[in-house]
Amino acid sequence: MRARREKQHIKGYKALLQSLTAAAIGDQKTAFSMAKLAQKLLPDAESGLPLLLQAQSQPVTDGNYEQVYLTLLQNADTALLGLQGMTQKAILAGDFEKALLLVRQSVEKYPKNTSLLKTLYDLEVKNQQWNAALLTLKRAQKAKIISKEAAAKDRCTIYVVLGDLALADKREDEALSFYKMAMAEGRGDFIPAVTRLACLYQQQGLIKKSISVIEKAWSRAAHPALAKLWANLWADYAQPKNMAHFLWTKKLVGEHPQSFISFLALADAAIEDGLWGEARAALVSAEKISACPEVYNTWVKLEGKSQGSAEAIRQWMDRSRQAEINGAGCGAWVCSKTGRSFAEWVAVIEPEKLFNSLEWDANAYPNPSGKFTKMISSATA
Repeated sequence: MRARREKQHIKGYKALLQSLTAAAIGDQKTAFSMAKLAQKLLPDAESGLPLLLQAQSQPVTDGNYEQVYLTLLQNADTALLGLQGMTQKAILAGDFEKALLLVRQSVEKYPKNTSLLKTLYDLEVKNQQWNAALLTLKRAQKAKIISKEAAAKDRCTIYVVLGDLALADKREDEALSFYKMAMAEGRGDFIPAVTRLACLYQQQGLIKKSISVIEKAWSRAAHPALAKLWANLWADYAQPKNMAHFLWTKKLVGEHPQSFISFLALADAAIEDGLWGEARAALVSAEKISACPEVYNTWVKLEGKSQGSAEAIRQWMDRSRQAEINGAGCGAWVCSKTGRSFAEWVAVIEPEKLFNSLEWDANAYPNPSGKFTKMISSATA
């Protein structure tokens, strides 16, 4: 009997080795059958690894795969592996809600296993449970699972999202509080937070506060969204004081007078004021930095307002189309994980559900369906 048990033990380990080898080369069918044989041959005390191999080699589409993981849960030594395995299967199947429930069970059952916090946080974000994600993020940062810098960046984005949700429900005071917290986390240079706070101040009639927010952000870096907000403020603040649109714009761009965004903003303002010479000079300077569609579209606008010839307008329109073909642009939000680029910032990219992966790149152009392409310039900026 002892000899028979030893022989069975050897066969069990041989089957286990064959299962591991098959799994390594991607032969899931053999890996599963050999793991099942190993479980049958080996004693119950050594059934953890065969069970795990069976679970990992089951196809996601197989409705019975959970039974293997449930068996792992019954063994104290393999219970965590069972929960993690079921979580991974649920994630691969795209069932993020179920995966979140499973990983929460793991965290509650094994509170000392802080490595689970990152998975818990990621799933809370995917399920858009923002308040819970903030609490988990704090725990993960304390456990040094997520760095202080990465945590601050994520918190900034979550506060913006919560502010947007509050604003959609017409809870302006709550939205204002969230946008202020986002500004504090982003140190005042996170453009989505800046633009939202400035817009909300403007809606509430707090024009001077809106101006202050924009000026502080602009002092750090020129951005087209800031120039647009500044132009919108002219009607509420500068126009009643008889300040020309062009002079109002010069008041902002003084911090970055040689930037592409500054030249383009000055050109737009000069056109509004009928200052054709100033508009042309600004557009010539802008084109030297970037021969992009925005420049040529502004040329079209200038020729139309100044009663330019139809031939001149047609030529600028042709250049604008050619610039589009060449892929020239004056900035876009680029996803660091997919390379796709967007004209507007979003917290979560669909359908991948990528969170907080967009970064502003002044040398990119919006291309949400393709790969990131650098701006083609007519001269070095």
